[in-house]
Amino acid sequence: MRALCTAAALLGRFALPKVAIRPAFQIVCLNRLLFDADECTIDSQGILTVELPSTDPRFRHVKDHLKLKEKETLRVGVIDGGVNDSAEATWVSSDAVDSKEALRLELGDRSLLDVPNVENCPKVDVLLAMPRPLQFARILPMLSSVGVGTIWLTGAKRVEKSYFSSHLLKEENADQLRAALVEGLVQAGDTVVPKFRFHRSLRHSLEDIRNACASLENPAIKWLCHPLRIGDYDTLHAMRAPVERSSRILVAVGPERGWDEPKELELFADEDFQQVTLGPRTLRTDVATVSLLAVAHARLAELEEC
Repeated sequence: MRALCTAAALLGRFALPKVAIRPAFQIVCLNRLLFDADECTIDSQGILTVELPSTDPRFRHVKDHLKLKEKETLRVGVIDGGVNDSAEATWVSSDAVDSKEALRLELGDRSLLDVPNVENCPKVDVLLAMPRPLQFARILPMLSSVGVGTIWLTGAKRVEKSYFSSHLLKEENADQLRAALVEGLVQAGDTVVPKFRFHRSLRHSLEDIRNACASLENPAIKWLCHPLRIGDYDTLHAMRAPVERSSRILVAVGPERGWDEPKELELFADEDFQQVTLGPRTLRTDVATVSLLAVAHARLAELEEC
């Protein structure tokens, strides 16, 4: 039930109107203000501070939506660093030409610049067949919001070649792809940006995954999402698929028309993927991905509570 509620909340949060698609690079400030390390300065007392001019969208969010008063606190974090749930705010005059007012935040001590302990990072990864470009832009913040360590984006037989024309896959737009992932972190209150790997070939993606898993202390649990077929007794429902404490879960989600049968399914079988399902329905990529990731997190959380 918890997994389904998480999935529903994410899909509700990121559902976009058909007539107005929000640009992938526009960050929406919600549950935690995030800052890059190079935006921060360390004062004479060793306190990490940041100053936002009135032209910064995070300034407008704090002033117009949060309506934060002098010396009140809010939740902040450094991207790929630490967090502070009680950063103190001060409204000051600005020296900038285009800004008369600024917001100064005391984030905390310089330890916020340290990389978080790996134990506190998501233990779930995803292999995603390239969806339609608009859907890809929409799903990126969903992935970082629900929590993934690495995103492997791959081609597949049923992926249209035109999908790879997405502007987010162009090298010069890497900052826009990162900003889409940061948007999801802001929503979730996390700071660690997922790693992103891309191969047009499914075979190359699986080789990359094999190499990454070779360095793990415990073997990764690999789930292959595929619609349930009548009479298919080898496919397990994701809620009943075996999981182990201290292992990572890798979820593979294919094109909306499914993975190619039998060739691609055989490639996954050779890499020890367990075929799982959410039932007989064919789901949209975003629905299937968020639902499976939510189930994976819930299954791991159950083991931690035991």
